[in-house]
Parts: sequence; C-alpha cells; structure tokens
Amino acid sequence: MATSTDEESAPDGATEMLDGHAIVAGFGVPGRAVADLLASRGVDYCVIEMNPETVVRLARVATPVIPGDVADESVLQQAGIARATLIAIAVPSDPAVLAAVSLARRLNPAVRIIARCRHISTAIEAARRGADEVVSEEQVVAEAFARVVRPMIG
Repeated sequence: MATSTDEESAPDGATEMLDGHAIVAGFGVPGRAVADLLASRGVDYCVIEMNPETVVRLARVATPVIPGDVADESVLQQAGIARATLIAIAVPSDPAVLAAVSLARRLNPAVRIIARCRHISTAIEAARRGADEVVSEEQVVAEAFARVVRPMIG
C-alpha cells in the first residue's frame, strides 16, 4: 500500500493560489464525477482525500490534493475554504458529512455546499446545518427502483 508524504500532496502553495475555486471532498465515484464536470468547465478545484493511494495518484497527475479528513478544520483551511465558492462533500460517511457541512458553513458563510448523504434523515439534518443541496443515496435508489418497476406493472 502506498503512503502519502508531503511531496505527494499538493505542491507547496498550490492551494494558496486558488481563489474562487471548488473543493471536492472524497474522490470515489461521486467525487470523480464532480471533478470531471468542473474540469470540463474550466473550474479550478482541489481535492480532499483520505485514501493514501488516491492521494498519490492525484499528485502524480498534478491535481491539487490535500490528504486528510474534510471534517478537520485545518484540512479545510489548507484547501482554501475561505476563498472557495463551492464545496462538494462526497464522502461516504454521514457523520463526517454533517461535521463538514457545519464547519464549512462556519468558515465560509457564502460557500455553496453540496452534500452526499446515505439516509434521508441525514440529508434533512445536512440541509438544517447549511447544505445548499443534498443528494441522498436512499432517495436516489428509491427513485431508480420506481423507474425500473413502473414499466413492469403497466
């Protein structure tokens, strides 16, 4: 298993030069989809990621990446939350998402926050804490099931 070092994370000053950028927290399938969309639109972004192998992979392709937990204030500050216009919190942990939403809103009241939540109850709480948009896995799966079943029952 690869491990990250300071040299494998964002180059010194790389995130300090970002302004009006987006932050993508979690680089699994949902986070990659957001990053791909941002890149296709020419929007600068950085990634916050806990998986050391993913951190190394992103650093190798010169993607600004901060290793760590999005629910850690110092990590969000390193990602430039105070200067960011958007944060997509795409990590697969409801407690981490809720903590990150509260923290991001406190550190930058104007940032647009999109949160991924597993459960509808967590999605409601994320919105209460300041998320502008919430994607609930439970709701997405329910809608997909209904769409698949609908033609089967006429």
